[in-house]
Amino acid sequence: MATTEPEARVPKRGPAPVQGMGMLIGLLFLVLGAFELMPGVTVGDGSARSLFGVFAVSGPWTLVHLLTGAAAVFCTRSSRLAAWFLVAAGTGYAVAGLAGLLPLPSTVTDVLPMNTAGVCLALGLGTAMLILGAGWLRRGPGRRR
Repeated sequence: MATTEPEARVPKRGPAPVQGMGMLIGLLFLVLGAFELMPGVTVGDGSARSLFGVFAVSGPWTLVHLLTGAAAVFCTRSSRLAAWFLVAAGTGYAVAGLAGLLPLPSTVTDVLPMNTAGVCLALGLGTAMLILGAGWLRRGPGRRR
């Protein structure tokens, strides 16, 4: 009877870290959008609504948050798609934060309400998403540690 070598077990690779971060960010945006729809959490009426009395919100901005969250959850199916989502959405939110620093016409500020807290959040979150996505794309999914 011939003896054979035991089969080497190759561990299964789980989701990449960028997929986990994409899912976390997506769920954050979905929860944020849901909170913006709750009457008890948002304070004020019309264009003067604010989330927790801190972040200015509007109907279109809430829709953007919900769509961003849904897209993030969908894009976490692959690491490369999650990284590209983080780069694209991070760029969008960083640009929105920079736009909040500029004096814009009231037609734009009705759709994109930005107070100081919203500008800081958009710039910070957009920059973090850009760094995560671009770092993963630069590193490449094949070079995992």
